[in-house]
Amino acid sequence: MSFHGEIVVDNEKVAAETKAYKMILPILSFTDETGAVIREQEIGANYKQVKLHSTQIVESELERIKNGSDLQHLAQHQ
Repeated sequence: MSFHGEIVVDNEKVAAETKAYKMILPILSFTDETGAVIREQEIGANYKQVKLHSTQIVESELERIKNGSDLQHLAQHQ
């Protein structure tokens, strides 16, 4: 058994669609205003921010559990 096929492309339609494309702006650039690459600094700063927020969330939830009479049984007693 064999199969023969043909792909038909409407080049004019494809060209018209391509012309209508809009540029997607970058969400984050890893270069500063001078053009220097700051990828490692950006990633490091983001990591520290996420770590800080995570710690704050854990601390506030532990405090909420300790102070909630219906949740105190969830807290480890030290």
